[in-house]
Amino acid sequence: MPMSATMFLNKLSFRLRPLLAGVYGTSWFIAFTAFYFRTILPFIRRFVPLYGVTVVLSMSYKCQCSCTHCGVGKKAPPPGGELTSAEILKFIDDLGRLGGACVHFFGGEPLVVPQLPEFVARTRALGMMASVDTNGLLLNEAMVLKLKAAGIERIRVSLDSPREADHDANRGVPGCWRKAVDGLRLCVKHGIPANVSIYATRENLANGDFEKMIALARELGVGVRFLSSIQSGKWKDKDVPLTPEEIARLRGLVAPDVCWETEFLQHKNVPFWCNSMIGNKFDVSAFGDVLACCYLPAAFGNIRKEPLETIVKRMWSSEMFRKGSDHFDCPMNDRNFTSRNEEQLNSPRGC
Repeated sequence: MPMSATMFLNKLSFRLRPLLAGVYGTSWFIAFTAFYFRTILPFIRRFVPLYGVTVVLSMSYKCQCSCTHCGVGKKAPPPGGELTSAEILKFIDDLGRLGGACVHFFGGEPLVVPQLPEFVARTRALGMMASVDTNGLLLNEAMVLKLKAAGIERIRVSLDSPREADHDANRGVPGCWRKAVDGLRLCVKHGIPANVSIYATRENLANGDFEKMIALARELGVGVRFLSSIQSGKWKDKDVPLTPEEIARLRGLVAPDVCWETEFLQHKNVPFWCNSMIGNKFDVSAFGDVLACCYLPAAFGNIRKEPLETIVKRMWSSEMFRKGSDHFDCPMNDRNFTSRNEEQLNSPRGC
């Protein structure tokens, strides 16, 4: 399929999503979506190998914060170090050629990478969407305007608490909360869609802070994107997964402006589908490793050594993806899944 046709189909699918939001919770649409990911999408990908996929690209693991909950954590760089600008641009070009739909720039802290606006502009020039996740410390007006000029389509800013002092203590940086909130206001001022990114924990669900952060986001005029607590990174050996009752409570909070993990297919009645396990997204680490997800650090190859298409095909045909997992939350919170894939998850490569 010509690249122009792929770009058109990707753009069309993103434009259709808001129009279909009203039927997301219906049984027929849930059944159709399952059929699409199991049957239709694999057929399309015979001709367009990475059609419709979102890639979370970590450009660097440098970060000003030392968050107690960091799902990525600190990794010692391999001999080749982090990806160069040329390697990142080549990856973006390859993804566009293979039918990718979106690049989400991640880290570490992506705004510490001076070339970020250039990467965003290249992504948009190839017809893909571009978004970024940031702690907000560098999200001043000049940066917001640079990202807008490059074509950024969504900015997510992390918040850990509705209280300034608690957020700053958790991140280890005084003034971090204020910078994050001010950055969100600048996004609204300049017409860039923005979300607050928050973790749902036992504590903030029990004490009401989770709902207070949703209220703060609405006061600021931005959306909310949340994750459940994930047993990964600095939380790998901690008992953080939520109970089925707490997950049910979270699902009840999903709304047009409040999404769980992704803006796609959001409704409290839609079953939990891990975007990685259904082939809707994968991650690329700052060292070039292709991962199921940065929170699910199974590495299947490195873009410095093999073509991207070869690595992704290997990943999607692997035992991990064939079996998937039977869970109501992130696979990393499913002991059956992690024990079954222990060798792959403990690979020395990864984010």
